[in-house]
Amino acid sequence: MKKRIMIMLVAVFALGLSPTIFAQDDNVDGNGKHSRKNKGDKEAREEKKEQIKENRENQKEQAKENREAKRDKVEGDRESRRENYIDRRQDNQERRIQHGIDKGYLTQEETLSLKSEQNKIADMENSYKSDGKLSKDEMKSLRDELNVASCNIWAEKHDTDGKQMATFRFGKNVFAKESFTSAMANQNMTGAEAKALTSDFRKMMALKSSLANDNLSADERSKKQSEYNELLNKYFEIR
Repeated sequence: MKKRIMIMLVAVFALGLSPTIFAQDDNVDGNGKHSRKNKGDKEAREEKKEQIKENRENQKEQAKENREAKRDKVEGDRESRRENYIDRRQDNQERRIQHGIDKGYLTQEETLSLKSEQNKIADMENSYKSDGKLSKDEMKSLRDELNVASCNIWAEKHDTDGKQMATFRFGKNVFAKESFTSAMANQNMTGAEAKALTSDFRKMMALKSSLANDNLSADERSKKQSEYNELLNKYFEIR
């Protein structure tokens, strides 16, 4: 045995051979076979790596599905709110029309015209929702039509055709002038004209509220009352 070791050492130093070629492989047993235990450990490590990789991919996929589900829910909630908004306004306008009929504020011709307008809006909504949803742009289009219809209902109920409805928010003896109701029902009204009417109307409401509720000095009250009267007389008359 000693002689064999000496020969190996001579070969290493004299011939420049690597000592590793003479070293016994730790993975080889006495019969020259690889250890099943070490091979099993390597396979287990590889399987563990694959499992970790698969788990990460599953987590990424689940996170993606959760984000998509959340996005769908948010969009669904938005569409639901849009539809509810449209439905509420349509119901309110139907009640306003019926009130005008019951009180005699609307003539038969006015009633037919207003109901036809409501049907047109309903048809638009059904057309928009034919793909199962109501987009933001479609919502805006319906809202614009509802705004026009609202002005028309107000104008027809407050004009002088048939029984004229008083503008109760300003007083039970306050009635709209024909020029005002005609302007409200004018389909060719420009954006600037509509904005001016809306601005004056809001200003009247603000002045009325201030005169009724604010603690004003005599000068402030006189000034606001004068502004209110000027705007009121521009659009309404007291009977």
